[in-house]
Amino acid sequence: MDDPLKPKPVPLAAETVLWFEFLLDPHKITQHLQRTHPEPSALELIMQFISVTPDTSATSVVTPGGDLQNLPGATVGGAANSPTPTASAALNVSPLAQQQQWPGENGLELTRKQLALKILELKVATWLRWDLDMLEKNLPVLMQLALLRDLCTISYGRNLSIPLASDFDLKISASGNERAARFALTIYHRLLLRLQLVKESAPFRFQPIDQLQQFLESPTQPSIEYLQQLCTSSKPFYVFHYDSFVTLHCDDLSTGQNYDIMHLISPQELRAQLNYELAHYYLYTKQYVLARESAAACNSNLQAIAPQTTLYFCHIRAVELEGLLLACGISAQKHTLMERFHQSLLNNYAEILTILRLDNLAREIPLVSRRNLELDIEGAISTGQLKESAQLQLQVAALNMVRNIFEWGSIFGSVEYFEKYRELDYLPPLVEALTEVLPHCNKAEQSALKHFLIDCMLHQAQPPQSKQLLQIVRDLDLFTVEELDDLDDQMLQAAPPVPSNSLASLNDWMCHSKSTRVDVAALERQLISCSNANTVRILLVKLCGTAPEKPLWSINPSWDVPQPLKAMVMAMPVSFLQDFSYVLLGKARELATRGDYIEAVSMLSVLKSESQRQEIAGNTQLMCKLLTWEILHIQITQCLEEWHQKPLDLQSLGTRCKQCLSVLQAGDSIVPRPEILESCAIMLLNLTDFPPLLYLDKRAGPLELPLAFAATFIEMEKMKTTKKVSRDAWELMVSMFLNVPKRSTQSSAGSSSLQAFLQRVRHQNIFGLAISMLGKLHNILKDDPNNDLSCEYMHLWPTSVNNFSLRSVCETLQWLLSEALSYYPQTISWLKMKGDLDLAIGNNESAMRCYVNALVTGTDYCTMPLQRNVADDYVIRKMIRCAANLGCHMQATVLCQFLEEIDYGIVFKNLSEKSSNFTDAMDSYYSCIWDTTLLEFIVNLHAKRGEHSRKLEAISMMGTLELNANNNEEIKRESAMVRKSRFIRALAKQYLL
Repeated sequence: MDDPLKPKPVPLAAETVLWFEFLLDPHKITQHLQRTHPEPSALELIMQFISVTPDTSATSVVTPGGDLQNLPGATVGGAANSPTPTASAALNVSPLAQQQQWPGENGLELTRKQLALKILELKVATWLRWDLDMLEKNLPVLMQLALLRDLCTISYGRNLSIPLASDFDLKISASGNERAARFALTIYHRLLLRLQLVKESAPFRFQPIDQLQQFLESPTQPSIEYLQQLCTSSKPFYVFHYDSFVTLHCDDLSTGQNYDIMHLISPQELRAQLNYELAHYYLYTKQYVLARESAAACNSNLQAIAPQTTLYFCHIRAVELEGLLLACGISAQKHTLMERFHQSLLNNYAEILTILRLDNLAREIPLVSRRNLELDIEGAISTGQLKESAQLQLQVAALNMVRNIFEWGSIFGSVEYFEKYRELDYLPPLVEALTEVLPHCNKAEQSALKHFLIDCMLHQAQPPQSKQLLQIVRDLDLFTVEELDDLDDQMLQAAPPVPSNSLASLNDWMCHSKSTRVDVAALERQLISCSNANTVRILLVKLCGTAPEKPLWSINPSWDVPQPLKAMVMAMPVSFLQDFSYVLLGKARELATRGDYIEAVSMLSVLKSESQRQEIAGNTQLMCKLLTWEILHIQITQCLEEWHQKPLDLQSLGTRCKQCLSVLQAGDSIVPRPEILESCAIMLLNLTDFPPLLYLDKRAGPLELPLAFAATFIEMEKMKTTKKVSRDAWELMVSMFLNVPKRSTQSSAGSSSLQAFLQRVRHQNIFGLAISMLGKLHNILKDDPNNDLSCEYMHLWPTSVNNFSLRSVCETLQWLLSEALSYYPQTISWLKMKGDLDLAIGNNESAMRCYVNALVTGTDYCTMPLQRNVADDYVIRKMIRCAANLGCHMQATVLCQFLEEIDYGIVFKNLSEKSSNFTDAMDSYYSCIWDTTLLEFIVNLHAKRGEHSRKLEAISMMGTLELNANNNEEIKRESAMVRKSRFIRALAKQYLL
């Protein structure tokens, strides 16, 4: 009984034909190949015919290319080099006699079955027109060589083995044919060159066996010469016809082939195919000039073939030929934008803007690649690899954003662009990119552009840019007249962003009921948070329509208006103008306090133009004058805050300050506020415009310090000597630090705070004068020569004072030095003085940091020799004290070499101390020592301590050529300079990084 679990054989399909049926019926092969989808296919038939030939019976399934990757290794004399029966048979070698070759002089020594199968496989290959690309992709290499062997055997009429010998006899037997042999030899040389490319593409290195190894290692130069000779030959070239091979019949004993039926091909077809394969081989061997010549010859011959000609030998595909021409650099095809884009990336972004503009129309380059390009350019500019300005990055970003408009679903491009490039002039490149795209847009794309522009004007761009963009939009003819009018209304009513740090401005408090009180509260919140004069006007008009119970200017108690202006506004009749003026004045001061100076000046300018109305005709001039002074005050504050960034027109600002101060001399009844007068005086002081300050009344409290400093500088310029100058500034300065004030309370109240004055000092000389006074005061009160501070101008001041607070002087001087160095960080005298002060108060590490910073600055970051005016003995000795206090005794020892005369007492004392700092390893500073006496002492010290390795290291340092005692002075100076620079770098790495 049959086992029900045993798998049943799957029956063959009705249309499937077995291989032996073609032996029985010679005409069946043609009928089978003419089918639309023959089963088995033509390539499968070739594999079957080769496998079942009596001398090539297959014992295993072989996949295309598998024999190149999985061939066993060959060990001479071992079992590993024995080929499989399939491999041996396919190459015409029996397992028992691998080295035997078929006799070549006695014609074909084949059985009828062998001959019939070989003719069938060649007939099928001819049906495929000997397309080596197709055969290479679908047949294993062993079977390709077996097919080649059978072709040569049948064509020459005698048994041949692969590879052909170097002295191969071209003699053709009676059963062969000259034209067929010429074709077979051409296929042989073509396949030899092609397999050189295939064997290197295998993922693993292999060790071929026997004839396969011999074939792959055959010299290629004879094949190249043969194909080149064939290209130049004028002899006709014939290709097999399908009927050239005659299948055997059981009733007919004839075995001859019909070589008279062969296709004569044109020389152009032959040369095109041969040059194509030569070009590939030349590219593989990196012979680019020859590859270019062969590719050009292939293309020209292919173009010379008539369009309707049937090709029997040439199998060149247009796409592959174009790829070959591109690889050789001779393609006439226009490059795509993607190709040009990648080429631009390789050529340092050449013509990248032109490519992106074209891509905004074609949209061929992926947006991801364009965004990566933007980031790459940003990184290259920031690291200095690309010597381009930020304008290139801005233009690329603008073009990318325009492309981003048409990428449906992407919503982050515009937000990122406006936030990232807010400080640059981002509008012109954006408008230019939009103008180029607009004429080529359809209705859907024009709608996307409209939405984008509306979003930019209402939400993204700043108000000035929004107005500019609106004017540009009017000229684009993209919006209708009704749409433009509606856009005007939306921009007029658009409220500015509500600050998120105020509870009163939270949007979720909004209630959409029709309650009047709720609506009024919403309008009041918008009024408090807005920062635009036109928006204030609109909101006030709306609030006036609600019949408010209290004045609108009292909505926000934090609106503070300066007293002269407040009195004038309160004197106005109760009206809209009164509320509008008060609110603008209060919001301008509030914005100035927050640092938004431009909007503050804008509000005051709107109010100044509003003050020309008839309601205040009698006070128009006075109101304008007060507003002008307030604007000047805000602009002075802005200039001082942005002193080294982007200051205003300093010359114009100085002129306006002098005009403001001249009101005091003219004796007008209305004068600026004391704060404005003080700001103008300090501004002129920072501009070193001292003469206008001398004519002012010194009794004016806010002007005492500015006038005293101005008088001191003018006297210093006149005398040009060390004589004593005006002491007014000194007396004012020291009076701030009295333990028991001696000055009257009224006078003290009229004086401005010293720190408030010094906070607005910006000029380097003013800082220096104030620092010298505080430093002199510190030295007098400290009364310790070892901790004296030194600075310019210090000799101008008295040498004795009494009853002052040393602590207040130290704190103020520390703050003033930090403030001055924040504006002038490379002032060496201030760095050294700050180090002296830190050392005097016991902050040794901070003092060392200041000294090292002064040395690095004075040597231009260790690129110039250290000069005595940068680090004299006074500074070096203080650095030695700092290092010793920090436990870095080896650093103190090395610093002793910087002295004019080395103090060996300090040196030996420091070397005998045990370092308590892990950064002060003794042997790490041997390369910074140039004094041989010091090195000798170190060697002796290591010998006493038994530190043999360190002693040898110090001895090797003494033996260097540049420390030879017989060197001339120039070499000694150069050696000392190099070691000084090395030591300063080491200190900078420790204290500054």
